[in-house]
Parts: sequence; C-alpha cells; structure tokens
Amino acid sequence: MKRPHLILGIASIAALLSTSVPVIGANEVELTQDAIDELPITFWPEERRPRMNGNRVEYQEDGPIEKRIRIDSGDLSFVFEDNNRWRFSTTTTPRYSILLQDSEDPSLTFGIARFATDEFIESLDEEDWKPYMRAILSDVIPEEITFQHYTGNRRSAPYVLKTWTRKVEYEYPMGESVVGKTREIFSFIDGDLFVFIFSGNKDKIDALRNDHNLFLTRMNLAKES
Repeated sequence: MKRPHLILGIASIAALLSTSVPVIGANEVELTQDAIDELPITFWPEERRPRMNGNRVEYQEDGPIEKRIRIDSGDLSFVFEDNNRWRFSTTTTPRYSILLQDSEDPSLTFGIARFATDEFIESLDEEDWKPYMRAILSDVIPEEITFQHYTGNRRSAPYVLKTWTRKVEYEYPMGESVVGKTREIFSFIDGDLFVFIFSGNKDKIDALRNDHNLFLTRMNLAKES
C-alpha cells in the first residue's frame, strides 16, 4: 500500500525543526535541511487496524497467583501488570487495534496499534520518522510537538521489551481552556510496527507519566507452557 504524501511549506518545516530534539543514533546519518525539504509527509493510515483481543488472567510462577492483563495480537501475547487502573473500552476506533480507559477517568486512554512493515513507518530511521512528524504538524487540529526521543541516542523510559524505540509527544486543544496530550511510543516487534499510545488531558497525562512508564516498561510477552 502506498503511503500518502504531501509536501509542506517552509513555515511548517521551521516549526518541525524548532520543536524537534536532535536524535541521531550510531547507525544514522543526520539529514541536511535540503534532504528534509525533499521528504514526503506520512500520515497515520486511515485503514482500520487489525483487532487485538484482551482479557484479565491469573498467572502463577514461583510465588502467589497474580492478576494480569493479557492482550493477544496474532502470534504475540502481551502481558501487563493489573492494578485495576485500566479497563477494556467498548468504544472502537479504526486508529487503534485495542483501547483501554482509565477506570478513574475514562477520558484517559491507552491504545495499541499494529502495522505491517510496509503500511506506515518502515523503520525508525530519520528519513522514515521525519515525514510522520511533518504529518502531525499539518493536522487540521493545530498540534505542537513537545518531545521526541530515539533509543539510538540514549535510553529513556518507557522501555518496550528489549527493542529500540522512537517516542513523540504532542499537544492540542481539547476544548475551551483544555489542552490535550498524546504520547506515542513506536517499536518494531517480530518485524511488525507497534505503537503504544497514552492520551488525554495534558495535566493528567503529565501527572501520571511515571505510572504510565512503569505500566509499559513492565510489559512482557506471554510464556506459553
């Protein structure tokens, strides 16, 4: 499937460069301004994401029985600690493969989206990442990129298994005097792209940053007996 693209103007490029954090890893070549100007823009695909199934389970290894959240995606099963904070949402959206809501504040969400290698961002390299940053800045709803990070530069929570990640955070108006915030963590697992997304009111997302980081960092793959 062809990725949609569009070329942005100079003002949008300047905004991208002013809000971006330089994140160049050992295997990357830093792009020149001319090279960035030639990049396409890569939007989040409109096609519905493949559905994931989630349920609550009990695990017992060497100690007592512990509750877990299990999310199945094809041949992969992700296991999260269950502290009763998250509940599975009955709302469906084509953007996510599965959506969870905060039990205390349903407006705070955690979603996962899965993409085949050629559906969206094909790698975490700079030339594949920058076009998506340009897409965020060109959205109909004004959005401001406030943070970017690449594991190739240095490690930073949250961690996703033992993979390298790209992270982006952006803010946008949610209503009168309310600012929203989305944190997206990109990681390739078994050849496919997974995006883990925390979203909601900016102040609440910021206040729960450490909790959200631990929730994702402590995620494991299920060990089948």
